[in-house]
Amino acid sequence: MVRCQAMVHGGACLAHLDGGETILVDGAIPGELVRARLTHRRGGTWFAAVDEVIEASPHRTAPPCPYVPECGGCQLQHIDYAHQLELKRGIVLDAMRRQSVPVPDHLPMHGMDDPWRYRWRGEFHVIAGTEGMAAAGLGFKRAHSWSTIAVDDCLIHHRAIAGSLPALRQAVRRGGAAGLTALHLTAGEDGSEVLVKPRPARQLDASAVDAAATTLPDGLRWNTDSTTLRWRGNTIRVRAETFIQVNQAQMEVLYGLALGRLGDLRGARVVDAYAGIGMLSLAIAETAAEVVCIEENRIAARLGMLNAEMNRAAARVRYLAVPVEEGLPVAAAQGRIDAVVIDPPRAGCAGSVVGWLALAGPPRVVYVSCDPATMARDLHILAASGPYAVEELDVVDMFPQTHHVEMVASLRRRE
Repeated sequence: MVRCQAMVHGGACLAHLDGGETILVDGAIPGELVRARLTHRRGGTWFAAVDEVIEASPHRTAPPCPYVPECGGCQLQHIDYAHQLELKRGIVLDAMRRQSVPVPDHLPMHGMDDPWRYRWRGEFHVIAGTEGMAAAGLGFKRAHSWSTIAVDDCLIHHRAIAGSLPALRQAVRRGGAAGLTALHLTAGEDGSEVLVKPRPARQLDASAVDAAATTLPDGLRWNTDSTTLRWRGNTIRVRAETFIQVNQAQMEVLYGLALGRLGDLRGARVVDAYAGIGMLSLAIAETAAEVVCIEENRIAARLGMLNAEMNRAAARVRYLAVPVEEGLPVAAAQGRIDAVVIDPPRAGCAGSVVGWLALAGPPRVVYVSCDPATMARDLHILAASGPYAVEELDVVDMFPQTHHVEMVASLRRRE
């Protein structure tokens, strides 16, 4: 038996064996006494899963999903939602403390009123059955495993995606080749359409997709090229190859905070680094004089330019289709930069990006991140030992029931 301590990023709780060895326990809640089963070891750390709860936390609840804990998608369904938010706030604070990043005493935590059916995008693995593709299912990776588990539904995916699953299984069983590995799905058109992309593309017969589409529920259709999202009056074209915020409801909170932290942008020249297809850029362009979007994914950059044209912002939005570390000095050489928004992938900013900001960055930087550890690493350079002060740090729960979380930091360059 072990007494569980703090939760770490990843959703496991710290505990210690009698000999002092550290273990990370899945399915536990801080403060609980559990009987844990050791599953594997990585380096000097054991990983374990809860076999029996001896002393339960008052925050423990029954997961509504029948695939918990076998499915690796959700790590926190056994915790009531209000406590999930507090645990995530604590993980962010711990990451900042470890990197000696000075942050405000109060970190606002922005949760959801309804923490279910929020994912507008997902990838479902194709899982061959006992009769091969003729009995294939769709599902996800098991927890801490490369093996898969087939599911009939997923409670965190949008109803349009969940409503498409029976027809998609039919399409895979009738037209899927042996090399078909996954279906990449994106809800669009206000939930009336699903963008369907097989991986690899030619491993699913298009005629089987067309036939299965005739069995969809009323009011739902499929597209195999692109789909449309709408935000703040803008119409945004999206393809499977381009990044989107999967939680469209919380995107309003996340991007709304970023816009608010930028302040008055009238007449300003703003750089949107890691700009993607330009959803946030278009909102910035409503008041800024110019938005320079840096995006190395050329498909995303082309779509971003199309989106600017579609929303009558092309005169104020332009793209540099290069890596951010190359684009920042180019943008600076072309004129004064008043503010920078950075929203890097989970790995955080390249060292050269953080270095440029520290040496030559503008008065205002807004940093959006999906990983507490890499954000804290970058803020250590920019704020703990650099020229910026962290004025505000907000935590946004974009991924309820999972350990993932987003943050928005507002940085002001010291005089």
